Amino acid sequence: MHILSTEIDAELADTLEAYFAEEEIVTWGIETAPNAPLILKGFYESREEAEADAAALARVFPAIPTPFAYQEMEDREWQDAYKAFLKPWSTGHLHWVPAWERESYPLPAGHAAIYLDAGMAFGTGSHETTRLMARRMMDFHGARGEAHFAQSHIVDAGCGSGILALSAVKLGAKQVFGFDQDPEAIRVSWENAEINGIAREEIDFGTTGIEGGLAGREVDFMMANIQADILKIHATGLLMAMAPSGVLALSGILARELEEVKTAFRFAAQEAGIKALEDSRTDGEWSDLCYTLV
Repeated sequence: MHILSTEIDAELADTLEAYFAEEEIVTWGIETAPNAPLILKGFYESREEAEADAAALARVFPAIPTPFAYQEMEDREWQDAYKAFLKPWSTGHLHWVPAWERESYPLPAGHAAIYLDAGMAFGTGSHETTRLMARRMMDFHGARGEAHFAQSHIVDAGCGSGILALSAVKLGAKQVFGFDQDPEAIRVSWENAEINGIAREEIDFGTTGIEGGLAGREVDFMMANIQADILKIHATGLLMAMAPSGVLALSGILARELEEVKTAFRFAAQEAGIKALEDSRTDGEWSDLCYTLV
């Protein structure tokens, strides 16, 4: 593993984190620790690729201090260092736990867990945007009840590592579909299903975009954790795919983009003759939008 690093200030860190999330860049991250400086780090399989991407990033953000410090780590050493950054998290009675903590993590009685060994590219889904979607799913589960949730048609659009789709299965859903246009995301999703003992007949994953993923579907609960520009483009299609009384939860929206996304979905709903209750929450720099059809 080839690692590049440089110390940055808090303002630049916020800008870079938003950029990485919007562009779905997974090779760079910000290392944080109490009473310690913020460190921008890039992780690559080759030094040539690392240096080329570092130069490209510095062109986009000239304020990044250069040159980068360089370090090469053996695979085992890297894996141990990587695990130190990943921590369990939970909402309600559902927990998300790194697979290597399966035996040591104290799971409360009556709670369920998703165990993830997602590798460098996908993490454990602990980003604010994923947390916002997880909370919406728990709300839907609580409001509709276990029996209704079990029979609901649930879709995870832009599923990444499959964490949200797999979580729906763990909560008892029987009709769950996750899709992503990146084949690597789907491969990792199936791996995470296997890690959690979820059989292929219990869930479905597919490599496709939004139009293909929603074709012919009538969805009771949909999670679309996708960047704001894409959500706006597909506002009509996302709304039209919802079943009567369905709930559409959107994330991947920077707080400063929220009003633009609201405007796009309000216009799409009006044009399609769809009536829906609108709700929004914010976590750090990120917001979600939730539409309940009425």
